[in-house]
Amino acid sequence: MSTRGAIVRFTNGETTEFAGRYHHWDSYPAGLGAELWGLYHGHFEKDLRRMLEVLIDEHPAGWSTINGGDFSLTPGFDEGLAREDRRPKCYCHGDRSEEEWLVTHENAAGSGCEYVYGFDEGPTLVVLSSYCADGDKMIGMFGSGDPEAVWKEIARVPLDGPEPDWKALEQSSRKGGICQRSRFTTQR
Repeated sequence: MSTRGAIVRFTNGETTEFAGRYHHWDSYPAGLGAELWGLYHGHFEKDLRRMLEVLIDEHPAGWSTINGGDFSLTPGFDEGLAREDRRPKCYCHGDRSEEEWLVTHENAAGSGCEYVYGFDEGPTLVVLSSYCADGDKMIGMFGSGDPEAVWKEIARVPLDGPEPDWKALEQSSRKGGICQRSRFTTQR
């Protein structure tokens, strides 16, 4: 399922403003949240600065997916390769070669992003989820969403603490209902 999300840095010292990169596939907490946790503890050996350089700075067009990717391989997106290709799939290297796209608190929900994963120096992973005006969970579709949706913090995860129950976190974000979006727009 192509649940859209973003990997970001907070730009105002709080969780109300952010900037980072788009992530297309499986960006729900049990997908991208768990993957980011695993990358921090595994491949990046708890070097958050380096992890964010790779995920945000070195791949300005964003990601098709990092989930299940082998970061010992050079990231890229090649149309002709088999699905078994284990590289992280970015939109800026390989066949896609797309231009930079900065996802921010102003354009993320309207672009269909449902979850945002931001980091602070704690080191802490802060998970935000988008909600429609009626309080229901915003669900994006085909690169569109509700530009009026608001971001709410659903988890603050100390990266050096125990791993959270990602599925429970995801389920708690959907309590109260789901709205499909009040406006059909594409923000990219």
